[in-house]
Amino acid sequence: MQNKKKLFALLTIVVVASLAVSLFAGCKVATATETTAAAEETTAETTEAAEENAAEETEATEAVTGEPVAGGIMRMHLNEPVSLDPPNSYESEGIQVVRQIWDGLFTYDPETLETVPELCEKYEISDDLLTYTFYIKKGVMFHSGKELTAEDFVFSWTRVAQKDTASYLAYHLAAIEGYDACQDGSSMELTGVKALDDYTLQVTLQYPYADFINTLGHVVFYPVNKESIEASGDKAGEMPDGTGPFKFVSWTHDQSIELVRNDDYYGQKAYLDGVKYVIIPEQDTAFLEFQAGNLEFTEIPIGQRASVEADPALNEGVIIHPILGLYYYGMNLQAEPFKDNLALREAIVYAIDRQNICDIINEGISSPATGFVPPGIPGFQENAMDYIYDPEMAKQKLEEAGYPNGEGLETLNLGFNTGSGHEKIAEAIQADLAEIGITMEIEGFEWGTMLEKAASGEIIFYRLGWLADYPTMDNFLYPLFHSKSSDNYSDYNNPVVDELLIEARSTADEDERIAKYREVEKTILKEAAFAPVYFYGTSRIVKTYVKGFIFDNMENYDLATVWLEQ
Repeated sequence: MQNKKKLFALLTIVVVASLAVSLFAGCKVATATETTAAAEETTAETTEAAEENAAEETEATEAVTGEPVAGGIMRMHLNEPVSLDPPNSYESEGIQVVRQIWDGLFTYDPETLETVPELCEKYEISDDLLTYTFYIKKGVMFHSGKELTAEDFVFSWTRVAQKDTASYLAYHLAAIEGYDACQDGSSMELTGVKALDDYTLQVTLQYPYADFINTLGHVVFYPVNKESIEASGDKAGEMPDGTGPFKFVSWTHDQSIELVRNDDYYGQKAYLDGVKYVIIPEQDTAFLEFQAGNLEFTEIPIGQRASVEADPALNEGVIIHPILGLYYYGMNLQAEPFKDNLALREAIVYAIDRQNICDIINEGISSPATGFVPPGIPGFQENAMDYIYDPEMAKQKLEEAGYPNGEGLETLNLGFNTGSGHEKIAEAIQADLAEIGITMEIEGFEWGTMLEKAASGEIIFYRLGWLADYPTMDNFLYPLFHSKSSDNYSDYNNPVVDELLIEARSTADEDERIAKYREVEKTILKEAAFAPVYFYGTSRIVKTYVKGFIFDNMENYDLATVWLEQ
């Protein structure tokens, strides 16, 4: 997942008093029957007053004892998303909202990140690891009122894979039989996905994929309602019809997105009345809104960690912990001057002082990247890359590239998304490159615009981040480096790596599979396909009266468990 994108050692911060399984309810007051209208009126008034008092007493008691109470609107800071259509929500902002509106076959446990069933009642896997049978829960309704069936998954996944309607995220389905034919337009049918009956979905893979179940918590696999998609036309991304605990109300572009509790939800109903995502492009502005009491959740701006942690009015709501993500500078490998010039790319990677960025700008929240795969992902290898901060080696590599002291090298123009502190990091790297003779100019863009320009090749040097879609090595290697992946912004193309990735996916033994992925990672690192900068840490803040809020190490959260104490 582009970031604006089994956990062992990392900690998950849980901002929670205690969770309960039921909402509060006022006590019904029994009254005697009277024989006159006046008496009946008096009794009704007395009953109403008693009910109101009882409800108030119950709510007050629950607030004191830490029991969940219903009501209130959770106001969350957000950048403008690209889309709210699940297969087209390819960046972190849209995905946050989509996860509140939809449920999938599976989800991820917020504390362990293990894959757990959600819409899936149970499932079976064939001995050859090629056929998966999923039994779907009955009585699950789309917000529009239609019941969810297996055919909705067939329609949804086919829509993702088809050439004419292909999702930007279609590569997540690459292991499914019939995917290639859909992609090249020779078939309109995703043959590996079938509805055996209303509640039984069968999926056949074209090769064994050991991590397949882990992928199914991703939003690209969420079921959409065919009727709603067809009715909305090209506005599907603005008219979501989900299955989850919150229903879509409105999206006022560049201002807000509003959701309301789904009272017909098949599972535990949400405590909140609704959610309001407040769209604010500037991180500092959002934090000021938080301090003014207009937001319940936002980011802590770069450079303000120490002051926030020292403020007794704020520090109890601070959420700081590592997350499964990589911050990097990408280079288009099919464009000059990066094309066929390994030494130039190496010079850039050697020149970046990662420790300085992590310690000074990020205030210790992040850690220097030592490869592509971050700590916490099974298979993570310490110091996977040979490149460390070495200005003298960077100068040597620059000379090997044909640009001694930067002579003859045109100015590099870096694109980044504005509003999230990236400019400060760009300025630090700008200074690092200047030390070896490389001139770099920086230019900021709105998030969606920046992604489009990088994807089209209009920007060939750019800042991006990758957050785990699911906690596997494959998710940090296949999307970013397989030649057919749409998230391969660098246009990296190595047939050997493509083959190794498929071999790794097909390897059932976990140790052998990890060994193959490690080989892939080191192969790509030696080619300096892009410049890893740091492994992410998150720096957020939530109001202390918000209870039940868990912000996990993939930056996911479930607002259905959240309640407001005040």
